[in-house]
Amino acid sequence: MNLFLDRHKTLLPRIDLIYLLTRVMTLVGIVWFTMSGRYPASHEPLFYAIVVTFSLHLLVFYAAIKGKFDQKLAYLSSIIYDLFLLPALVLNTGGLHSPFYLLFYLTISVAAYVLTSRFVALVTLVATGGYLLAVNLDLSTGHFFDVSIKIGFVLAYCMAITYASDYLRRSEKRLLKLFNTLNLRTSELEKSQAQLEMIYENTRALASILDTDGVVREVVNIMGDVLQHKCFALIFRDRWGNFYYRARFENGRRNFHLKAIDIDGMELVRKVCDAGEAVRVKDIVGRDDYLPLGDDARSAVLLPLISHGIIRGVLTAESTRTDHFQEKDVRMLSIVARSAALALENAELHKRTEELTVIDELTETYNYRYFVEKLEEEKRRAIRYDLPLSLIMVDIDWFKKLNDTYGHEVGNVVLRSLSAIIKKCIRDVDIFTRYGGEEFAIILPQTPQVEASRIGERIRAQIEATRIDAGKAGKVKVTVSVGVSAFPENGKSHEELVSVTDQALYRAKGKGRNVVCII
Repeated sequence: MNLFLDRHKTLLPRIDLIYLLTRVMTLVGIVWFTMSGRYPASHEPLFYAIVVTFSLHLLVFYAAIKGKFDQKLAYLSSIIYDLFLLPALVLNTGGLHSPFYLLFYLTISVAAYVLTSRFVALVTLVATGGYLLAVNLDLSTGHFFDVSIKIGFVLAYCMAITYASDYLRRSEKRLLKLFNTLNLRTSELEKSQAQLEMIYENTRALASILDTDGVVREVVNIMGDVLQHKCFALIFRDRWGNFYYRARFENGRRNFHLKAIDIDGMELVRKVCDAGEAVRVKDIVGRDDYLPLGDDARSAVLLPLISHGIIRGVLTAESTRTDHFQEKDVRMLSIVARSAALALENAELHKRTEELTVIDELTETYNYRYFVEKLEEEKRRAIRYDLPLSLIMVDIDWFKKLNDTYGHEVGNVVLRSLSAIIKKCIRDVDIFTRYGGEEFAIILPQTPQVEASRIGERIRAQIEATRIDAGKAGKVKVTVSVGVSAFPENGKSHEELVSVTDQALYRAKGKGRNVVCII
């Protein structure tokens, strides 16, 4: 059972000094009464003893105010002291007519300030009993009403001040709880504001990144460094509807290796993509539609990467606590997801734009501009590392005659078909370009001239053996002439290399076409 009320957290002002002042005033009254001599001479030692003990008690209480010991004990000692002092004062200062009975109200008030209601009632009963003992000699039928009124007022005052104290205490608790909630919300708001500012700065940086890898790394930075998530992933969906991890953060490590996802165990990811709406999972334990990254994951949130109505994948975040993600978390992560989707779209558009500047639209091969840049680049690499480098040029035989006979539409069909054939005949590292008109050029890094001639022959033979479906013109048969040269045997500069290859090509045409020539 608690004896004291909790006054560590209170909205009410401390009354310590006020109470000390009232005690000093009480001491002044006692000293005044003692000095007046309005009592029998035999009682004089008692009053001096009261003055001395009261003075000592004030010094003790003052020491408690200064922090020498617990003030609760000082208040309790004051209440106990009064329960003995006041009946003695009343008894020796007139009994029923003593003015010191009013100090009982002060004692009860202090008790209500520091003690629980049960002990306040106990103090009141003890004080009432002490007062009755002090005025016992004066009790008579004529004085019964006066005593009853005084005791009645004391009891009524006790109930009133106890109720008021309890009401104020409960109101204090509600207000303090409200203040704590406001402080917590303010702290959360400030934290959210700081996060929003950091996210804003980072999403601005996202908008300036024009490659997919850079966007992915920046999103991982935002999720890990800014939002402090310990487990999250970027899941992409390809054009065929397959899902794969593009980036993951688990066990304190970042992982950018691609990893295919078995969608049968991640059906929730498909649902988020299909619906285009975020999903909060309060408890993922036991679910068969989501496989968490972390073994200790208990809740998750999934958000679609959507931009201009196109959903590119899903952003996921996990927590080790059940029902961790709230609406504010979803709103924060939605900003990241939308910004990431927009940045990915910008990176994709930038890539397409770059490709359009170096891709021949008809044959979907690199154009002459790209050929010049890559030939110079590969030549420098060949010089630096002492590697072989070869060049092949392919020209369609009698292409002008074909155009005049069947029309340019058929000529375009032939160009596209031959491009597809040549791509199958070369390696992934080889650089296939449309040099101009019906002429193609192939850069072969780390390839000697002998190997290049074999590739050229493979191209020539494959084209000769192929009948091209030209629609209304039927099956069309074409042949090509091929010229081959190598670096550094046939020239130091790329202009010399191209010139020698061109000479080899014209030599092939001079030999009757449909042949491979080397210089």
